Amino acid sequence: MKRYMTIALAAGVAVAACKDNPTAAPIDAPTVTAIKTLTPTTLQQLATGVTAQDRASYATTAVLTLTEILARDVYRIDASEPRYVNETLGGQADPGSFAGGGGFAGFYTATRAAQNAIDALKTASSAYFSPTDVKISTGFFRTMKALDFYRVIELRDTVGIPLQTANPMELTPIYCKPHVLNYIAALLDSGYADLTSVTKADTLPFKLPGGFSSYGLNYNVDSNLVLFNRGLKGKVDFYRAIDRTSPQPSLLPTAISELTAALGGKGPGAVTGADLQKGIYYRFDPVVDQISNLRSDAKIAANPHIADSIPTSDARRSKLVARSPLQGQGLSSSWTFSFSVPSGTNQVLPIALLKNEELVLLRAQAEIEAGQFANALADINAVHLTYNSTPVAPAATVDAYRAAVLYEKRFSLLFEGPQRLVDLRAYGYLNAAHFVQELSSDPFNNAFPIPRAELNARHLTTNPACTP
Repeated sequence: MKRYMTIALAAGVAVAACKDNPTAAPIDAPTVTAIKTLTPTTLQQLATGVTAQDRASYATTAVLTLTEILARDVYRIDASEPRYVNETLGGQADPGSFAGGGGFAGFYTATRAAQNAIDALKTASSAYFSPTDVKISTGFFRTMKALDFYRVIELRDTVGIPLQTANPMELTPIYCKPHVLNYIAALLDSGYADLTSVTKADTLPFKLPGGFSSYGLNYNVDSNLVLFNRGLKGKVDFYRAIDRTSPQPSLLPTAISELTAALGGKGPGAVTGADLQKGIYYRFDPVVDQISNLRSDAKIAANPHIADSIPTSDARRSKLVARSPLQGQGLSSSWTFSFSVPSGTNQVLPIALLKNEELVLLRAQAEIEAGQFANALADINAVHLTYNSTPVAPAATVDAYRAAVLYEKRFSLLFEGPQRLVDLRAYGYLNAAHFVQELSSDPFNNAFPIPRAELNARHLTTNPACTP
């Protein structure tokens, strides 16, 4: 019997509302023997598997919907599935449920697949791959591995997460967030060293999915993969700089520099509205690869408070549309999102993995914390004036600048991922001092627990104290 690598390919991935368990058809997965003798075909399979697994893991209820429920922008009211409310706005998440245990296993599958590729490339035959091929490929897989670890820590925050080693049988500690972010940063720098050791015009020896090349930049080319890597590194370094438990403010200039590099060297205010949407996107196809954009859902509503937070003069207001009242479990809303109205179009609507608009606003956040208010205002207005006719005026306080940039991020990245939750948590805003309780039992949850299977493997019943 042939042994197959643990890897998820688009043809074998299926994601349902309450599932976080993508699988791969063995017919599509490279065998262990094939990986030991890497060929262009098996390398393509590995690349397809890593990117498909990342997309399938991201496009889940846990990562998209539940994080935005915690961030006070989304409701999902379903009489047959009360955990969307009971384990978010009404109580604690059960580590054994999709609400508490999601957004985890799939990302570790992706990191293992990336590590398989990195290991295989170490002994790649020169008959198939040049030294440049090996370097670019290794840089790409290290970047993706870092991305997937970051996805998990985004959801767990101070709870911490394990860091899987190259040995999939090793049971590692639950590491604290600063340790995890430091590890991710080092992994991104290793990938950057690989990508910058070759000629920038070189291309990958495999083809990435269409979402990596159809939105303004072709990330099959080394020079653009460098932008992707630096964008992720700038994002990680900004949150390392303002981390609540172990802040590293000296990283603010580094984050600004990295985010500027990710934007092609364009300085504050220099990114045009036409360039804001450029980036990498997840694309969906319920027929060909059996994965849909799950935001297209009749049981989703917008938190009614959001309609009071954006004026009609802001073009992003079009993301909010009226719907027939949805109510239950103490919640009620007559609003939803334009992309949540069930339709064939919304089922295949792409979602950005990382786009320039987010990078510009991340840089503005870093500039504010570094005291570079003029630069921050220029970046804020680069986004704001794309949707509004009147610019944001200079502010009198740091808090006012923070409010301005968080407004832009909220509505530019609305329901595109955990960004809003991460920001509310990072600034200490996710509490009763800044929001009304949605329900009388609202605990203001801001992170998800370690899944039950991980606790059981460590003979634990609750989240342990993390390892520094």
